[in-house]
Amino acid sequence: MSATPIALPAPSEEIVSVLDKIDLFANLPDAVFETLSENSEQRDYAAGQTIFSMGQYDGGEILIVESGKMRVTIVEADTGAMFIDEFSENDIFGLEIAMSSSSAEAVQQLSVTAEEDCSVVAIDATTFRSLAGQRPTLMRNVAMHFAAELSILRYRSMAAQAAPEQRVYAALLEFVKRDNVTGVWRIESMPKHRELADMANVEESDTANAIATLIQEGVAVRDYPGMLINDMTRLGQLSR
Repeated sequence: MSATPIALPAPSEEIVSVLDKIDLFANLPDAVFETLSENSEQRDYAAGQTIFSMGQYDGGEILIVESGKMRVTIVEADTGAMFIDEFSENDIFGLEIAMSSSSAEAVQQLSVTAEEDCSVVAIDATTFRSLAGQRPTLMRNVAMHFAAELSILRYRSMAAQAAPEQRVYAALLEFVKRDNVTGVWRIESMPKHRELADMANVEESDTANAIATLIQEGVAVRDYPGMLINDMTRLGQLSR
């Protein structure tokens, strides 16, 4: 289930043309594309529109971004820390949940919005799982997709160990809140450098350098006693 989009029904041929550009669907017979297109729909969302509100995504769909960008926000239940990621053209959202045998409880703190005007193809997850179980080529494509994702995560993790500023940015995210009226992301009162350094397990000088970099790059701007976040997506990327 999802929020009501600006719906523009698409013919099967258009959906197939979108899927045909994605490595996940490489080397599949026409019969598979036909089944997928019959169990998919195209949706258009305006910039800022909610695609899935918090707790709404249940793993029942896989979204392929045809154009534009989606923003995925996950709030860590225990600490309130926010993790943000972007999905752009040809990116795939929800495949991990769709292929998992566990429930979607792990993503109950997840929300998805249109970062800019975007079009997506929503594939029924049950249909996809059934096809993957019947078609070795599709299952191999799934395995290759996950292998690539794991490689990226592994090297990001290695980089994070060598980059103290990333830990500073992750700690800083815990202080960021969004104004319900203006929609602006901000830190009401900046923590002291020593406090951030302790949270991130880095030197105080690392914290000072990380904050200075945010300001120099235009990601954030001082707004005493706090800070305005101009680019929340970029801050999320820097924290990983």
